[in-house]
Parts: sequence; structure tokens; C-alpha cells
Amino acid sequence: MMNRKDYNPSFAVVYLDNFSIQFLSQNFKLEMWEEFLDRLFQVFPEIQIHINTNSTLSEKINSSSLKDKLKLHEDVSKEHEFLLKLGQLLPESKFKDPDWDEVCFLYFTGISPLLDAHLTEKAWNRHKNFFSQYSYSENLPQGLTPTIITREFLTSLPDTLATDVHSFFLKNINQYDVDIFFQAPDLRQLRLDFRLASYRSLTLIQGLLSLGEISYENLLPKLKENPKLFRSAPSYLEWEIYKGCELKCTFCPREFVDTTNDGSFVSLEDVKKTISKLNAELSSPITISLTGNGEPLLHPEFQSVIKEILKLNVLSELIIESALYTNTESLLSLINSLDPLEKEKLCIIVNVTTLKPEVYKSLYGKSELENVLKTVDILAEILPSKSLHVQMIKMKEVEEEIDPYFTFFEKKGINIILQKYNTFANKLPERRVSDLTPIHRDFCWHLVRDLSVSVDGSVSICKQNQTEVIGNLYTESIQDVWQKGLDFFNYSIKGDHGKIPAPCLNCDEWYTFNA
Repeated sequence: MMNRKDYNPSFAVVYLDNFSIQFLSQNFKLEMWEEFLDRLFQVFPEIQIHINTNSTLSEKINSSSLKDKLKLHEDVSKEHEFLLKLGQLLPESKFKDPDWDEVCFLYFTGISPLLDAHLTEKAWNRHKNFFSQYSYSENLPQGLTPTIITREFLTSLPDTLATDVHSFFLKNINQYDVDIFFQAPDLRQLRLDFRLASYRSLTLIQGLLSLGEISYENLLPKLKENPKLFRSAPSYLEWEIYKGCELKCTFCPREFVDTTNDGSFVSLEDVKKTISKLNAELSSPITISLTGNGEPLLHPEFQSVIKEILKLNVLSELIIESALYTNTESLLSLINSLDPLEKEKLCIIVNVTTLKPEVYKSLYGKSELENVLKTVDILAEILPSKSLHVQMIKMKEVEEEIDPYFTFFEKKGINIILQKYNTFANKLPERRVSDLTPIHRDFCWHLVRDLSVSVDGSVSICKQNQTEVIGNLYTESIQDVWQKGLDFFNYSIKGDHGKIPAPCLNCDEWYTFNA
């Protein structure tokens, strides 16, 4: 009698999204691919591997030692279509059980050089033991183990799918026999990704491989010993292009900062030099947010500044955060002059915390609500839907407005950000509706990813302490400035928060994450 656990996955599938294919085509590291395959073959020596590619990537694979190890598919780009196509290649069941179909495959959403053979084997045995239809891990970083998908799950997918396959699964999880593989420690707070899809992941993977064989249990200690691997490059640049504002917002850090240089702004020449520097030095995607202690629309060359920033090759998103009370004609004219791809990279966040005129005046110091809302409606007509957001700061003065606020803008199809109130480490009066101060302080994400740049180019340790300057973006290389912040992150990841010249022990921005 055949043992119901005596079978292997039919094949392995690697799905690459368009961004990953482009990255891998431009950064083809044969040793990384071979490392991934070697680790997979340790568990399943004879397994066939299907992968979707484009012509450029196919050419590089076919001219390498990978040629006979991978089955390439150039005719698909959508995940759903790719999996359904491969579902037709699955063999018949060995067991012919009308109540259970064992046929399945391993599923990866990227090239994974740090695949853990031990954990993969453990996950596979669990899948067989529990007769699962879908097996995955919630707490392990992407790229350490595969998802295991059965034909039973695959045949349940609709003909068309608006989301990725895993999101569909999560929305319908109660319909399936599922095994969720948990392995201690739980490192979800690190947001690690061990798939080759960016320079950040490439740097991390190469660095960890250079340290030799590392068990999952020892991963965090190794990162603490080598913080530069985890903090390889900034991904979020908060840039104050204009200092000054005509409003008197009660929740703004301008309530306590030095305003003697109000009216100063970044020259267009410095903007050009900075973007040129970023283009030369950065290889990882970065989000730029025009915020700080001023209203960006007051910049006298606003349109030229925006067009210059949009020339940044690695720009993933340009955020313009504005109260939208002034110079809105310049913003509207700019947007109308942009091509569709430029508009896709633009994100307008409108700071409008209330829909009540009297409350607006008390919070902002001026009666501008009617004009702001009119401009929001115009923006909704000329921007892609994902490029426009309204932002409500969650504080005591507007706590009762949250539901009607959401109803009002959701009916218009406008995205809503419910922003936590920031006391800037108790420098502003207490207005919080809820206290998000962490019970245990892990490392700070802002020290990992962010650069906070003032109008004069000075880079502060963080936006919570703008007087502690660690460098100047206009006069120094970005690598030098970034390096100066490494020691502070080193203190943070080791729990020595008191050694950082910032109000870390009084800060509740611990769980906010920008990019």
C-alpha cells in the first residue's frame, strides 16, 4: 500500500514582478542565483524550476550555467495567469483519493539566495503531515522558505483576480486547510526581505553570505554585530524646501522652533546639485517628502523645484505635504503640465484635520477651509486616485469627527490618512487620543531609513531633535552624511537609547514607518 506521505512537490515556481525582472536584468549576479538553486537542491535534488522572465533576462540565463536548470516563460507577466498556466502542467495524483489531492508545488516570489534548507524541509514535512492545501509562514522573512500551493487551492481561484494570490488567500483563508509555519524568533518587526529585488536586499544578502552559514536563530545577533548591513542606505528623505508658513497651526513644531530664518528657501541651483548628487551616489529607491517647518507651495520657484526632483532616477515617490491654502494655482498648473508617468510618482497629502469651519480656524489660525476643500475636489479630477490623500491628525479636538470625516471623503473616492498626533517628545501640549508609547523600545525605524534635511541643507539626527545636526547634504556626500548616523542606529538596535542625542526615551513615534 502506498504511503500517503511518500511524495514530493511536482516542481518549483518562481514568480518575478516587473520591478524584480528589471532589477535582475540590470544586476545579474550568477553567484546569487546559484546559491539559491544549490540550497533548494539540498532539499529536492531533482526538482524542476519554472520562472517568468523577459527577453533580456532570458538571454543572460541562457548564456550561463543556469541554462539547463530553469524552465523559462517569457509570455506571462501577471502572477495569476502564470500560476494558472503552470497548473495545467501538474501531473495526476498518485493516490487517486476523491477527498484529497496531494499534487502541489513550491512557490517563491523572488530569487532567494538565503533559502534555509533546514526550515524548508521542516515546512514541507508539516505540509504533508497536516494534508494542507496551502502552507506558508507569517513570521519568517520573505525568501527563507517557500509557500506550498496545492492543485486544490489553484483550482479554487477565480478566472480574474484584482489582487495578488496570497492576498486572495488571506481574504478567504477559512475556506482552506492551512498550515501556518511559525519558527522562533519572531522577527517581523525587522521587515526583512531576502529576495533579490533591490540594491538594499542585494547588499543585505551579500553581507550575510560573507559571514558564513548563519542559522535563523542567530540572524538577529549577527545583524546587531553588523548594523551597516541592515542600514545600508536611506529610503526616505524629508526635505524642507521652504521655511515659513502663514498659518498658526496648534499641532505644528513651528510652535517651538527658531523662526528667525523664516522666508528662507532652497535655491534652484542647490536643488539641481542635490539631485545630481543623489543620482550619482544612490542606487536604492528613495521617497522624497517636501515637508519640515514650512509650506512648500510658498517656494518662489515651486514648479521648477518639483520638475527637477522628478528627474531623480531612483525616485520611488515625491510627496508634497501642504495645507493647500496658498499658491494653489501654481500646484494645479504644475500637475497639468506633467506627463502620466510623472503624475504616478507624485503624492499630494493635504493637511485638513477638520470639516468644521470654526474648528479649522481654531486649529489653523485662519478661515481657509472652504477654499481648501474646493482645491481638493479639483485635484481629485486631475490626479490618479492613488496620488491624492487628505490627512486628519487624530487629536482630542477632532476625535468626534473621525467617522463623518471618513464618510465625507470616501464618498468622493479620496484616500484618507489618519495621522497620529506628535507631541515632539512633549514639546507640544498633550492632545493625543491614544498613547502609542511602546512598552519595550526596539530600534527606531527613523534612524534606519530616514534623512531629515532643513532648508539650509543641515541634516538633523531626526525630526524630533532638529538642533542635533550630523551633517549637511549640500556640502557633503550623502554617503558621508549617512555614515555619521550609523553609530546612533547602533545604539538603538542594541537598546542603548539613552546614548542617542535625541529624545528617544520620551518619543512615541516608534511605530511610524515612512518608506
